[in-house]
Amino acid sequence: MHLPEQKLKQILLESGLISEETFENAKTEAARSGQTIINILIGRGEMTEEYFAELLSQYLNVPLANLKERTPDPKNLALLPESLAKEKRVVVFEKEPGLTRVAMEDPADLETIEYLKQKLGGEIEPYLATPSDLRFAFKIYKKDIAKEFKKIIEENIAQTLTQTKEGKDLERLAENMPVISMVDNIVEYATISNASDIFFERSAEGVTVRYRIDGILRDIVAMPKEVHPGIIARIKILAALKIDEHRAPQDGRFKFKAEEQPVDIRVSIMPTFYGEKAVMRLLRSSARPLNLTDLGILSETKAIIEENITKTHGMILVTGPTGSGKTTTLYALLQILNKPEVSISTIEDPIEYDIQGISQTQVNPRANITFANGLRSLMRQNPDIIMVGEIRDNETADIAINSALTGHLMLSTLHTNDAISAIPRFLDLGIPAFLISSTLNVIIAQRLVRKNCIHCVRSIETPAEVKKEIEKQLRSVYGEGKIKRVIPAIIFQGAGCDVCGHTGYSGQIGIFEALNVSPRIRDLINKGLTASELKKIALEEGMIFMFEDGLTKVEKGVTSIEEVLRVIKE
Repeated sequence: MHLPEQKLKQILLESGLISEETFENAKTEAARSGQTIINILIGRGEMTEEYFAELLSQYLNVPLANLKERTPDPKNLALLPESLAKEKRVVVFEKEPGLTRVAMEDPADLETIEYLKQKLGGEIEPYLATPSDLRFAFKIYKKDIAKEFKKIIEENIAQTLTQTKEGKDLERLAENMPVISMVDNIVEYATISNASDIFFERSAEGVTVRYRIDGILRDIVAMPKEVHPGIIARIKILAALKIDEHRAPQDGRFKFKAEEQPVDIRVSIMPTFYGEKAVMRLLRSSARPLNLTDLGILSETKAIIEENITKTHGMILVTGPTGSGKTTTLYALLQILNKPEVSISTIEDPIEYDIQGISQTQVNPRANITFANGLRSLMRQNPDIIMVGEIRDNETADIAINSALTGHLMLSTLHTNDAISAIPRFLDLGIPAFLISSTLNVIIAQRLVRKNCIHCVRSIETPAEVKKEIEKQLRSVYGEGKIKRVIPAIIFQGAGCDVCGHTGYSGQIGIFEALNVSPRIRDLINKGLTASELKKIALEEGMIFMFEDGLTKVEKGVTSIEEVLRVIKE
């Protein structure tokens, strides 16, 4: 909702949450970037969306909706058409004779309240809804979309088969409405389902469409093999690829609008034995970078990271396998560092979030913009902070290390299983130990786990075999030393419900560890100590390892022990 700037400032300063200087800095950034002051403060981690909602609730004397705790009945939601609900930023969540309770982004909007009285009849009781509340409610509107989606696909398959039999050429087939509708619906349903990737896989039997949701692949729909040429041709046209090239890999991209939100889609086409396979990566350009708390970084690890990002030079590394959320963490760090008084430049592949105030460059091998060449050119741009999407080779590693040594703060990622393994990985890339110890500030390692569905999560006694596995993992952390953690007697897991698609999970969160490269650790790197010896010293200095972080989230009911064990063993 819109609040006068002075009133907003008064509310925030009286809360004691931020200082006047912090507010004025956010105000300057908001004017420069076009974002709201609140979004700037939330993005920087100065406050959470929930905390601001509580302040606003007290100021307006209006209760919070908390829709995730009292899931709206679809029948109540249906009292307002979805398009109207999105336009007015309001949903119906409870209905009684003569009284309708609504969740509104702006409960002070008297015009909308009067409109709802006329439309719904009776009195309207407004509740304050956060943007997250409304996003959650809008998803429920789509509860039955799976049936509708399958019906549309089946109808389009039938029409496509008829046209394929008529012998239409690929280009004409790709421009026909059934194929267009089929591809559009597959992409739109993927967006609604919060999928990160779409797979079109050809086999002897036909074509399988699969989505990657919360890091896990799910079969969505099977189609006859006859529709395969038309679908692949349509994808190639959208991504501006060669429609008649079937033997070589091709990469492209296109933009798509779903749910009123733009989606940037990267396309990869690869020849396989039965025909071309297409994979789409969905990048939601409207998504905002998260702050450290939203990512799931616990207070002890967060303190180590925040201490190191205040340094003006050196290197911050984020490590983990592909798909572990490294880039999202880098963006969260950039959000904190993004201030008017510093110059920040990035080299990325791809640019996943557009951040105002930061110069972002896309890797483009055809234009000779690689990570190494781009970084070399960036050094002539006089940046204070540099982010390189990934250190893949010796050349990039060498330039990155030298950048960190010459007064720049360097952020990047590396493919290693844990934080300590980044050190031998740099040695493998030909970087001398004395340079590694001189430049590294902190190494963050992470994985993504699925979160327990809040609608069906339940507690159970920890089975004996699970206790043994937890003890085994803790022993691998502490070695021969005393295990400091108590094995939980109660753990949590989702039972499965309609909201989570009967998986027991909804959404993802990170589990983390952060190696603070202290003077003692620097000395040990110079002496060439092994990873196990470094681990022992890190433990002595209080480092919390990834499995411990995951176990804490299990104890809090955030995720399941099965999820933590799954990603730790990857």
